[in-house]
Amino acid sequence: MIQTYQNIFNEITSTELLLLTVFGVIFLLRLLHLFLFTGKVLFQKKRDNSNADKNLLSLIITVRNEEENLKKNLPKILSLDNDNFEMVVVDDFSQDNSYLILGLLKERYKRLTISALNQETKFSTKLAQNIALKATNNNWILIVPVSLVAATPAWIDDISQAANNEKNVVIAYSTVARSRGFFNSLIRIENYFSYIKSSGYILNGIPFVYSDENVAFQKEKYFEIGGYGQKVTEHYANLELVINSFIRKKTTTVLFNKESSIVKVENVKRADYLDLLKKSTRIEKHLSGYKRAFLFLDELGKLLFVPISIAVIVLLPGFWVVFISLLGFIFTAYLFIIKITQNRLNERKIFIPSLIYDLLMPYYKLFFRWHFNRRSRKYKWKSRV
Repeated sequence: MIQTYQNIFNEITSTELLLLTVFGVIFLLRLLHLFLFTGKVLFQKKRDNSNADKNLLSLIITVRNEEENLKKNLPKILSLDNDNFEMVVVDDFSQDNSYLILGLLKERYKRLTISALNQETKFSTKLAQNIALKATNNNWILIVPVSLVAATPAWIDDISQAANNEKNVVIAYSTVARSRGFFNSLIRIENYFSYIKSSGYILNGIPFVYSDENVAFQKEKYFEIGGYGQKVTEHYANLELVINSFIRKKTTTVLFNKESSIVKVENVKRADYLDLLKKSTRIEKHLSGYKRAFLFLDELGKLLFVPISIAVIVLLPGFWVVFISLLGFIFTAYLFIIKITQNRLNERKIFIPSLIYDLLMPYYKLFFRWHFNRRSRKYKWKSRV
C-alpha cells in the first residue's frame, strides 16, 4: 500500500502537488481552529460558585411600544426571590401605554427605577441606555431584553457570582425561543454560532462580543472611555461597540451553561435576520486590525475548505482513501463539538440545520457583506452631498 502511494506521488504534476499542499495547509488550519477555537469551551473547567461572593447587579432595559411585553415579562423578573439586583427601565418615546404600565409596576416593586425620553431622537436606543446607566446604583450592569421569559433566581445568581472584582465583563448566552417559521430557525442558529465563535475568540485572547444582551460589565469602564463617544452614530450596534473597546481575556468570564442563559419570545421575520447579519458586519468593522485579520483568515478558510476538498478528491483519485479518512475525522469531531455545546446551552432541534447552515452560509455572507458595505458607502456618499 505504501509503495502504491509512493508511485502515485512520484507521478503527480507540479499543479497537483500545489493543490495537495494547499489542501494540507487548509486542513491543518481548520483542524486547529476546530479544537482551539470552536471547541475551546469544552476544555474549560467548570466554575465552583459555592463559596463565591455575589455582586449586586443593575439590570437595564430600554423599551419602545412594548406594552404587552412589560405586562407579561417584567413582573416575572421583578418578583424573583433574589436580593442581588435592581432594575432600571427607560421608555424610548413610546406611543402606546408602556410608560403607564411602568408607572403601575413602580408602585408594586421598589427595586424598579423608571425614566423616559420625551421626544423622537436619532440613535435613541443609545441615549436611553446612557440614561439608564446614569440612573443605576450598582457598579455591575446587566443588559436584559424586555422579551425575556422564564427568568430564574439561578440566572441572576450565576451572573452575580461571576461578576467579581477581578473581572470587567461576564458574557452569557441569549437566544430566541423555538417557534414555527424559517427565520426563527435561522436567527437561533446564527445566535448560537455567533456566541460559540465569540467565546472561542475570547478564550484565545482575541476578545469581542456580537451581542450586548445577557452581558454584564462594570459601569465604571463605560464612563472611563467616555461612553459611546463617536460610536453613537452607528446604526446597527449598541453597547457591543463600547464593551469591545475595553474587553480583555484576563478580565472576562465566559458562562457556557443553560443556567445562565436567557430565552426571548419574539416574532422574528426576514428583516430581523438581515438586521442581525448587518449588526455582526458593523461590529467587526469597529474591531482592531489584528482581530479583523484573524476573522478574515477564519472566513477564508471556511470558504476554501469545501471546494479544495472536492478538488483533491476529483483530481487526485489515487489518494481518495486518505482524503476521505481525514475529512471523516474532522467532520466527526465537528459533529461531536456542535452536539455537546448545543446541549450545554439547551439549544434543541437545530443540530442538523446548523450543520447545513455552517456549510452554506459563508458563501451567502460573503455576498451579503459585499452588498451591504457597498450600499453603506453609497448612502454615506449621498448623505454628504
